[in-house]
Amino acid sequence: MSYQMTTEDIKEAIEHRDVLLDVQAILATTSGKNFIKYLFKNLEVTELPLLGMSGDILMDKLGFLRAGNSIFKLVAEASPDIAGALLSTIERERNVKIHQEHENEPSE
Repeated sequence: MSYQMTTEDIKEAIEHRDVLLDVQAILATTSGKNFIKYLFKNLEVTELPLLGMSGDILMDKLGFLRAGNSIFKLVAEASPDIAGALLSTIERERNVKIHQEHENEPSE
């Protein structure tokens, strides 16, 4: 028994393909990469909820993180290499910042 795609299924598949092509076009430019990197950083794509969060605060945080996760999945589907490179850059920048802050702390 084979599955027959409905007209709606076909329309959704075409729309999804077109969006992936658009994301690839965006990622083909430096400005596009900078924009996606900005979204990843500000939607905290590389972050997890703090340990011990619970209740409404946790649910609010998870809802916020869901938006970034959805954007990441779309970008990763369109271009896994660029999505990974952007996340790597964000993490590297974050680690440099943490290291610099640690070096600037007064020693005891």
